[in-house]
Amino acid sequence: MIHIPRIRTAVAGFRKSENGSASVELLLMVPLLSFITFSMVTFFAAFRAETDATRAATVLTDMVSREDTPVTPEFLAGVEGLMKTLIRSDPDPEFRLTAFTYDADDKSYLVSWSKDTGKYGSMDNTDINDVSDRLPILKDGQRAILMETSVNYEPMLDIGLGTRTFENFNVSAPRFVAQLCYMESASADVETARC
Repeated sequence: MIHIPRIRTAVAGFRKSENGSASVELLLMVPLLSFITFSMVTFFAAFRAETDATRAATVLTDMVSREDTPVTPEFLAGVEGLMKTLIRSDPDPEFRLTAFTYDADDKSYLVSWSKDTGKYGSMDNTDINDVSDRLPILKDGQRAILMETSVNYEPMLDIGLGTRTFENFNVSAPRFVAQLCYMESASADVETARC
């Protein structure tokens, strides 16, 4: 024989009981808190990689702008080595360094020389005028340096962020010389430098 009042009392007691609720809450919250923590760490790492890429591009641009001797392939190899040291998220970052001038008569930019590592390829007059909206306004004959960098970033966890490429575009004027020149070798005659 089933006693209805007993069943009601048992159900009411079960509903009021708090035994084991901490375990259930723990089982529900640990995966959620873990996901939130890992997501925060992943986003923090991505922002750190982007900041590192921006800082490295700024440092390299400033370093090149302070050069008072012609740039050589050995110097560019040193720039590449420094870039790899500054950027921890990509073992193979890329850059392109371009020296250019402005011609006020034609209202166009003219490339003096351009060197790159990786995907960029050397810049020519057409390329630099394609990005003229990103270049500063210069006086006629004024020279400047353009440093473009590209850093790939792969997040440590797949939370939907995906692979990113951080690209920087920095322009600076030479600091201590009127123009930055390029020579094919450090032992070459300065007269052969492209300026």
